[in-house]
Amino acid sequence: MFQYQDGSEVLVGDSVLFENGKTSGTVDLIVITEEEMKSINVQGAGVMLKSPPFGLVYLTEHWLKSDPLRFVSRASA
Repeated sequence: MFQYQDGSEVLVGDSVLFENGKTSGTVDLIVITEEEMKSINVQGAGVMLKSPPFGLVYLTEHWLKSDPLRFVSRASA
C-alpha cells in the first residue's frame, strides 16, 4: 500500500502532483505484488500515472520515497 505524507492511502483515480509538485497526473494503477510487476514488466513496486505531458509514467517505490506524490483530489464514486 502506498500512502501520502499525511498517511492517507493512494487510490486509483486520485489526482496528484509529482516532480516536486510541478507535474499533474492521475493514479492509473498501483503495483504491489510480484504478479502485478510481471504483468506490466517492471522490476519493482510503484504507481502508474496518466500525465498529459508524458502519457503513462511509472514511479517506483524508490522514486516515491525521494519525491512523494502530493494529493490534489479524490475521484468521485
